[in-house]
Amino acid sequence: MDYLIPRFLCAFLSGAILSQTGSLIQMGTRNILASPSTLGFDGLSILWILILHSVLLLTGYEHPVTVLFLFGVPVFAIVGIFFSKFIGQSKNIERLILLGLTFNLLVGAVFSLWQFLFLAFNLPFPVELWFGHFRFANPEALGILVVLEFLILFGWWRLSKEFLLFSLGKNLASNWKLEERTVYKFLFLTVAIGTFTVISLFGAFSFMALVFPIFARKLWFKKFDLAGEFLIGGLANGLLLMAIDSACYYFPIFGAEIPVGLIATAVGALSLIFLLWTSKGPMEIVAKTKK
Repeated sequence: MDYLIPRFLCAFLSGAILSQTGSLIQMGTRNILASPSTLGFDGLSILWILILHSVLLLTGYEHPVTVLFLFGVPVFAIVGIFFSKFIGQSKNIERLILLGLTFNLLVGAVFSLWQFLFLAFNLPFPVELWFGHFRFANPEALGILVVLEFLILFGWWRLSKEFLLFSLGKNLASNWKLEERTVYKFLFLTVAIGTFTVISLFGAFSFMALVFPIFARKLWFKKFDLAGEFLIGGLANGLLLMAIDSACYYFPIFGAEIPVGLIATAVGALSLIFLLWTSKGPMEIVAKTKK
């Protein structure tokens, strides 16, 4: 029980953070296909962890997961700030999504080659990085997620009025003289650091941040505003990921536990195919708000 409580709470908070980062990035780009996975944040996080893992290994430095996390946070804070400036000037989000997906394919090839070389020389390799799981969750990781979720909620509360105006569309937002740079900076700082944190601690859960906001928006919270999608949707999707992780733990297959990230990748990829196949109009979205 002492092991399961931190594990399931880590799964819950990871699901909430992934759902919230997905909602933020879809609001920031106004595109339903935007997510940390489709815009390359997942691939960049994995690539950075691979590089840092290799450097620390070659230097003989013992590095727990939290060391990888601490080294990466400043880097991804810079990535988030850079991306917030870039996305505000970009006019073609669909092209960025294609570039992000292509970059993820490149990282997948690099990951496979890296894994082959490390195993050939009998060096430890983080094979679980590509398909995330919560088997090694611990109170330290749980503490990091609690602090991160608190900062996300605090930032959302401080900028709630700005988000309301921003979600109504660029034209209305400009009429109210909204300072978009502040909104973009919070959006993509949260996306970059949130995505990297979850991947550095537990591995990748590809497309979860794409699918979770759609679940919140399409199935449960049609009558709620953007805050409902962000807050209540994050809560519900956190419980959903915790339930999936519980099923993986209690129902192993031939004694082996299926990684949650493997299920997430399969479901997310199928959802992306479904969205692309059934879409008849533009992918641009404007969040609903209460009247």
